Amino acid sequence: MAGDFDENRIESATSEWLQADLDAADDDDEEGAGKVAAAGAEKLPIFMRSNFARKVASLSSTKQVEERVEEAAASAPGKRVPEFVIVGRTNTGKSTMINHLLNIKKLVQASRKPGKTTCVDIFDVNGRFTLADTPGYSVVKNKVSEKWDSHWLPLVDAFMEKTPWIQAGLFLMDIGKDVDPVDKQIVQLFTKHRIPLLLVLTKDDKIVDRQHRMDRIKRIREDLGWPSEFPHVRYTSFKSNRSSKNQRVSRIQMRKALAKLIALESRDQARLFLSGMESEAA
Repeated sequence: MAGDFDENRIESATSEWLQADLDAADDDDEEGAGKVAAAGAEKLPIFMRSNFARKVASLSSTKQVEERVEEAAASAPGKRVPEFVIVGRTNTGKSTMINHLLNIKKLVQASRKPGKTTCVDIFDVNGRFTLADTPGYSVVKNKVSEKWDSHWLPLVDAFMEKTPWIQAGLFLMDIGKDVDPVDKQIVQLFTKHRIPLLLVLTKDDKIVDRQHRMDRIKRIREDLGWPSEFPHVRYTSFKSNRSSKNQRVSRIQMRKALAKLIALESRDQARLFLSGMESEAA
């Protein structure tokens, strides 16, 4: 029946994830991952201490999106790995989160200058799943918002519509920013294409007081109209004496959620899993 899934399969994926050395020091060891891949391993773990990740596509037009889907249908019908599409405002930490999540420095070029990401960039991770990093949007009128309205929004819309192997979306929101009507429009875009969504509250290290954090989470969820049954996770990739533990917890929780989602076979199953996933306590 649609929506049902095998709990044993989920736990198997989680066990595989737990075998990785997730508590190891934050080493940038791309060479080690490359050696694992070069050794001819048939199937890499979902996550490793040193992940083997690479950009496999940069889609700048609807035509390129369509060509990618057509090529996949012709070469490997029904055999695509799960894909996760990441959307958020400019400077909300998308690129930094991807680098930190995979423990690879500079896989994605992070920049303080808005509009650095101009395509839908696809990254293959250990041959087990792909991440789709999308251009950031702006909530103020500027060159980025003009580009978003004229080109990037239609591109992301087409990507969501035409890519059937998208398993779920990650909507990134700076925990210190108030919700804007544009943010709500982005959430509605996921709803339009029936893509289950995980709310990721970034830059959590900026808030020290627990009550303040709880108030911010409550306000963001309410202003977004976030359904009570759907979760959020807090994420920080900033390393300091105070935030080091939270940094590790952020990565572990996100990896655990993705590992479980990867084990599922459809968006309906992903939606059912997310609706039962508990949000991280403030």
